[in-house]
Amino acid sequence: MGYTEKVAVIGAGISGLACAFRLAELGLGPRVYEAEGHAGGVIETVRRNGFLFETGPQSPRFPEPVWKLVLELGLADKFVAGDPKAKRYVLRDGRLHLAPFSPGGLIATRLVKPQSKLRILAEVLGNTSPPEQEESLAQFVERKFGKDVLDYLVDPVISTVFFGDSQKMGMESAFPALVEWERKHGSLVRGALRSRKGQNGAKSSTAPKPIRSSSHSEKLRVTDSLPSLGSFKAGMGTLPEKLAEKLKENIRYRERVECIAPSPGENASTSSGWKVRLQNGQEIQTESLVLAVPAYAAASLLEITAPQLASLLNAIEYAPVCTVSSAYDRRVVSHNLNGFGFMVPRRESLETICTFWNSSLLEGHAPEGQVVMTSFAGRDANQPLFAMSEDECAQKIEAENAKILGITGTPIDRMVWRSAKALPQYNIGHARRAAQVAEMLRSLPNLYLAGNYLTGRSIGDCVQIAYRIAEDLHSQVHR
Repeated sequence: MGYTEKVAVIGAGISGLACAFRLAELGLGPRVYEAEGHAGGVIETVRRNGFLFETGPQSPRFPEPVWKLVLELGLADKFVAGDPKAKRYVLRDGRLHLAPFSPGGLIATRLVKPQSKLRILAEVLGNTSPPEQEESLAQFVERKFGKDVLDYLVDPVISTVFFGDSQKMGMESAFPALVEWERKHGSLVRGALRSRKGQNGAKSSTAPKPIRSSSHSEKLRVTDSLPSLGSFKAGMGTLPEKLAEKLKENIRYRERVECIAPSPGENASTSSGWKVRLQNGQEIQTESLVLAVPAYAAASLLEITAPQLASLLNAIEYAPVCTVSSAYDRRVVSHNLNGFGFMVPRRESLETICTFWNSSLLEGHAPEGQVVMTSFAGRDANQPLFAMSEDECAQKIEAENAKILGITGTPIDRMVWRSAKALPQYNIGHARRAAQVAEMLRSLPNLYLAGNYLTGRSIGDCVQIAYRIAEDLHSQVHR
């Protein structure tokens, strides 16, 4: 049977690492099994020729759970804050326009027509109700504000943040607060204002103090309501690398799990834990098991033990992504690159979804006199982009960037990363499916699902969910 573990965690992405780290802090000493030769999952930094190339999040938010983890790991002096007010642009008709994130910006923008602006500004005076059936985001926005707003204000942001399709994304699944505000108050603006007032009242006596980093002269205000953007001097890969370093021998790399099954208890109707069979034939007996892998991978492991649960997990759609990071001599790029980057609406009919100007937003991503930018592309796994070679894919995206930014030279260096299943989508029906998954888990003792595919997709959500699982597991063990 092999040896027995108290807790086994399958997967060493950010969810598995954070869960294992918290379990170790609580004295449970988990064992982590990772199929690849390194930790981090989609969060990885390639450091080459003085450039930092990121495969996943470029400059994510650092909400309170993540910042606390940064402090616990002793990484505060490695943190590099991004400017939350850095300019964002939206492409329309081949030209970049400032994205409007304020009433003044909305009034001035040429991204949408005057009548569309009036519908947005007048929303606070209106009184609407959501339909009984769950709407898609596209249906919601068109009903409230019109197609112009959907195409050039909402779609590019949703595509950039979630790689999502607004025609599929469910409002109650992805944006339940907006549905609730409209249902209760008849207006998103009135609902937001009342919600904020209620939160401020509830937090007034227990508001967290700003967290300070001794390496910065100014306060790093990292709270749930206004988290900081940023990364690390050596890139986002620093976070999973440090977690893996702390866990050390607790992680076993290149150990692919083949199947899992409940271990029989004292009688046929009870379970005393889980059996984990590795691809090399080894079997591990563990009292508790955390699956910190994507939904489709968890489904594959559960299809014999819990076929209904596996079916629900397999139904969660994932968006494909092609990431192209390109480095240039600064002299061949005409655009000033002053800002965060730009977003591309579907209506523009380009492969590029968005491009981040890494070396403008964060210091240390490129040597002096050179720049690095990262583009995300691939709205559909069936697109020709995913049939191309990596070089062909990169050249296609770089040609689109060259036309938009006035790039006249070839890249000094580049990195390409592709995944047909990169980010889970909260499409129509997802909320109901997530509730069914939670209900089915109650019949599988000592089994936990950690990740970004049920209730939260950001790094902050992943860390928070992982910590909650670790603490719940700890409380179960010590009952």
